[in-house]
Amino acid sequence: MNVLLTLRQPLLPADTGGKVRSFNIFSRLAKRVSLHAVSFADPDRERTAIEEMKSIFSSYTPIAWKEAEKHSAPFYAQIMANQFGPWPYFLSKCNRPEFRSTVMALLGRHKFDVLFCDFLHTAAPLLGSWKGPRVVFEHNVEFLLRKRRWETETNLLRRWVCKNEWRRTKRIEEAVCREFDSVLAVSEDDRATLQREFRTKNLSVIPAAVDTAYFQDTGQPPEPGRLVFVGSMDWDPNEHGVSWFVEQIYPLIKKSVRAAKLSIVGRNPSEHTRNFAARDSSIEVTGRVADVRPYISRAEVVVVPLRIGGGTRIKIPEAMAMAKPIVSTTIGAEGLPFKNGREICLADDPRDFASTVIELLDNPERRRSIGTAARSIVVHEHGWDRVVDRVQEVLERTVETPMLESRSSKAAFAQACA
Repeated sequence: MNVLLTLRQPLLPADTGGKVRSFNIFSRLAKRVSLHAVSFADPDRERTAIEEMKSIFSSYTPIAWKEAEKHSAPFYAQIMANQFGPWPYFLSKCNRPEFRSTVMALLGRHKFDVLFCDFLHTAAPLLGSWKGPRVVFEHNVEFLLRKRRWETETNLLRRWVCKNEWRRTKRIEEAVCREFDSVLAVSEDDRATLQREFRTKNLSVIPAAVDTAYFQDTGQPPEPGRLVFVGSMDWDPNEHGVSWFVEQIYPLIKKSVRAAKLSIVGRNPSEHTRNFAARDSSIEVTGRVADVRPYISRAEVVVVPLRIGGGTRIKIPEAMAMAKPIVSTTIGAEGLPFKNGREICLADDPRDFASTVIELLDNPERRRSIGTAARSIVVHEHGWDRVVDRVQEVLERTVETPMLESRSSKAAFAQACA
């Protein structure tokens, strides 16, 4: 099978949940099918990643692009200017003529059996384009992620921006999900949402997975009272969740557990996040780290205090594979098939979250019990090879029985951008 794969960026370093999932799936899939990748890439900053991508795939075509740094003046200027157009900001970054022309040129020069778009970001610009079989991998229900951000935002200007973002996202996401031949979701919850909101019928679920040989219990004793959060800090739901935890939950924990310490591990923390460590010596903000495993090993409890977001959190099965007890919000663990109280602990109210963490810190046997159960379920049910089997099945089925379009691609594209 000859597959053209569109990506937002090089998959290395695999330092975000989305990149971890994509790298583990596509690097394995590339050993089974002829997989040709194309993505945006910064030719200066990502030179090494570009060469690594060429070694993984049958071919790799980088499209030169320099993205505005998050929280910079150009970044905010682009967001505000974008409010008066038809595309949400996060999608408009990929809706560039050089992306569309490069993909269409590759499709024209080579005989591809299927076009595989990773994330809505790379599918949306290709609405109304190629007539061959197409698959989109929805790592999140993107409109819902942004709608939840709008629902929790209190700043009036940011609330206005969030409202614009989720409404415009929903129109385009619906067009993609109804036009593409197959849609991959990462959980049953996401599948149900896409079906309910967009009447999408061509849906398959790709479950969360983890490399259980790489992530495993090191045998290193954890530090007493150590709590750890792992996640890219330039992803808004992570920063939002960490802020909520530090401001409303962590003080309650510290009152009861004098030895409590918190590590916030993830790339590109904002000044707001870095200030937590400046104000409280028990808080550590690491920024980018080469390997998250030593930090997870130090934890007595891993926390996932997300209140907005979508998809599934790779950080949860990774910590589970290292036999760590996890306390998460319901949204933080949404879509993951783990049982509350057995393999994970769930709490949404700040006091409930704090009391659950305190109970685990005070009870080593309870920590071991949950950690052991968590490790067992991910080892037996959440390996990457099983996930790649499922992806390959969907691709083969899509090539054999492409969906009959219920409306023209041009009409769908025009409606989405109206």
